[in-house]
Formats: sequence, C-alpha cells, structure tokens
Amino acid sequence: MKIVILVFLTFITLAIGQNKKNNFAIIDKTLKIPENYTKRKYVESYDLICGTEDYIYIPDADNYYYQFYKKNNRVYCQGELTNIEGNEFHAMEGYKYFKNNFNVYYYDGNLGLQEIPNINVNSSRIVENFLVDNKYLYLKTVKTIGSQGFKLVSSYKFYKEAISGNDTSNNSYVEYYLFRNNKGYWIVKLSNVITYNFLGKVYNHKWDLIYEKENPNNDLEEIATAYSIALVDNKPEFPGGIDKLYDFLNQNFKVEEKELEGRIHVSFIVEIDGSLSNLKILRDLGYGTGKELIRILKISPKWNPAILNNKKVRCQYQMSYLVNN
Repeated sequence: MKIVILVFLTFITLAIGQNKKNNFAIIDKTLKIPENYTKRKYVESYDLICGTEDYIYIPDADNYYYQFYKKNNRVYCQGELTNIEGNEFHAMEGYKYFKNNFNVYYYDGNLGLQEIPNINVNSSRIVENFLVDNKYLYLKTVKTIGSQGFKLVSSYKFYKEAISGNDTSNNSYVEYYLFRNNKGYWIVKLSNVITYNFLGKVYNHKWDLIYEKENPNNDLEEIATAYSIALVDNKPEFPGGIDKLYDFLNQNFKVEEKELEGRIHVSFIVEIDGSLSNLKILRDLGYGTGKELIRILKISPKWNPAILNNKKVRCQYQMSYLVNN
C-alpha cells in the first residue's frame, strides 16, 4: 500500500513539474470561488517597467518595458537584438502582449519575450485585457478555456489565500478570475501553476461578495468584488464625460522632459463613493510619466460610480492617456 501511495505522489510531482516546463494548464476539480481571505497589505505602486526604476529611454524608438523596445524595425529584448520580425510588431491593447504578422508574444520581466505556441495569430485579440483567439483564452503563455462567448465576470486579486490566523509563513499571492463562455462559468487560478475548473451553467449570487477571514488583530475589513465594465448596466464616468476627463488631465499633467510622445496605460477601481483605488500603471513612457498620471488621478473629482441592478457597485476601469508634447 505504501508503495502505491509513493508511486502516486511521484506521478503527481512529475505532472506538476512537466506542467511548469511545458506551460500547460491543469484542470483542478476541487477549485472553486474562494470564500475566505486574510488581507494582503496592499501597497500602491506604479511599476515603471516590470518593477524596476532602472528605466532607459531609447530615443526614436517604441519603448515598451525595461530594455525592451523596437527601433528601425528591429526588436530588442533585455537590451539584445532578437530575430523577431520587426515589421508590424506592436503592443496589443492589453497588458504585456505583443504581436506581428507571424506570432503573438508575452513579455515577462524575468524571462523576456516568450512566443505563445499554437495561437491563431489572425484572430488573436485582447478582450477585457485578456488574450483570446477564435478558440481559447490565454493567461500569460498558457491556453486555458474556450473563448466562444467569453466574458470576464469578476476578479479576486491582490490577496493571498486564506491561512490560519497565526501562520504568516505563506507569502504566495494568487489571482482568481471568474469567466463565462458559451458553456457556463469557470474559475481560473493564476499562480505558479495555472489551474481551472468548470463551476456550472447558472450564475450563483454567492459569488458576488467575498469576505475576508476573521483575524484576531481585528484589522481586516469587508471587501467586495470589483465588476468588469462589461457586466455593469451603467459604466463609471468622470463628471461631464470623457472629454472633460481629458481636459482635466491635460491641464494638470506636467513632466520635465518635453520631447515625449506616446500613450500611458493605467488601470484602477472606481469605488461606490466615486473615489479611485488600486491605481496601477500598465505601461508608461519613463521620466516619471506614470507617476505623474497617478498623481493627477488621485486628485481628480469623484467619479459617477457604476450601476448594476439599480445599485452602485465597484468597477474595474482601464484607460490610456496620450502624451504629445
């Protein structure tokens, strides 16, 4: 009996190791919407380029991330010239995804630019900041669930998994996403290994709110899911609309470097009271441009919050700001 158990455990270990090597996703039949969290102390950041301040701006180039840029139709990754076809190579309208006429790539700050295998390049596109083609949803370079009828319903991010009250040894952070496709609802867990499971064809309203696990220090508070902008009835809006928002940004945006041109991409949550939280720069131009955009958004007037079923709800929001000095 012990031998059988040992063989089984060895097989599982090898399977997980093979998963990491080949970038496969694993179906986890036990995976479900998490019910309890301990709070992760969230520190607001504006990651300039993959978490480093060491940004080098290359003149007359399309600067993407740290030492990753395109110049004269040549693609450089981590400061080295690559053999990637630079003609038509460009950033997709999503976080860290890029493509040309032949391949789609994902950029990792540690591993550099990785080609996504077996993806349909012609149909590949960004939906709700996720990469899909005509058949599948991709997380990083990993193919997961079907993309037919794809929608992001909710996300549970920036919190580590629930642990016992006095156990502080678990520092691994994961992200849960609730997706819908034409088969029903799926939960996907994004950590070192991507796992997913089918939850059913009918939406369960118990998934609407997630409560943090009770803590003896009494320093935890109730948190709610931030809804996708595609799911709400009325989207969050800056007072006066999008034109007023850009007027406000243009009047207040100031950086010392005057020869900058390009877009800054930012994401945040519009809270029920119209304030903004979880501001995060997805892509900037260096020279403090991301930090400056976050500074201005923090002092902006309160927004009109999103509405769902005649109630105000928290809502995820993404936008880009064009710097053209």
